[in-house]
Amino acid sequence: MTFRVEAPAQDFSGDYRLHLVGRHQAANALYAIALGQELGLSRTQIEHGLAECQPSKMRLQTWELNGVQVLDDAYNANADSMVAALQTLQDLPSKGRRIAVLGDMAELGPHSEAAHEEVGRRAAELGVGQLFVGGKMAVVMARGARAAGLDRVFEFSDVETAGAAVKSFLKEGDVLLLKASRASRLERITDLLKSGEVVRKN
Repeated sequence: MTFRVEAPAQDFSGDYRLHLVGRHQAANALYAIALGQELGLSRTQIEHGLAECQPSKMRLQTWELNGVQVLDDAYNANADSMVAALQTLQDLPSKGRRIAVLGDMAELGPHSEAAHEEVGRRAAELGVGQLFVGGKMAVVMARGARAAGLDRVFEFSDVETAGAAVKSFLKEGDVLLLKASRASRLERITDLLKSGEVVRKN
């Protein structure tokens, strides 16, 4: 991703490049640029640092599997990061469908139901073509998505069943988002997807 900065110090204005996906990463990078300048780093040093930045495992990592682009963000989740990941899914170029697999967001306390319903609604608004939801709050997320007009929603009580359904659903050209809190262990879907040929040709 390339983004443009207008900084108070002209030397730090201009284009920067990140090997990360998601428009929210530009805001994170702005903090790094400001901090780097404050600590005395040069523009070149900051540019180099940003360009070398790589995503941690299961944190908006992108990889490809038999013609399907996977956006793997299964390490952790809250309402804001869910919406950011859904926005990133919408922004990525796709020759096929945009598919989201979402699990529970943990440790939200009394706001849990409202947050899960909001995520379902935002999935619909951000153009997800097919939504798979799994976990204890799957019904709530599905309810939010359907209320916002997304009818293509599948609910699952466990990750393994959801993974098998996703595996049989994928076609070449699709873009797939995996997103949930760590407790959901959504990486089991990744393992299932990688176990053999999974993608149908168009």
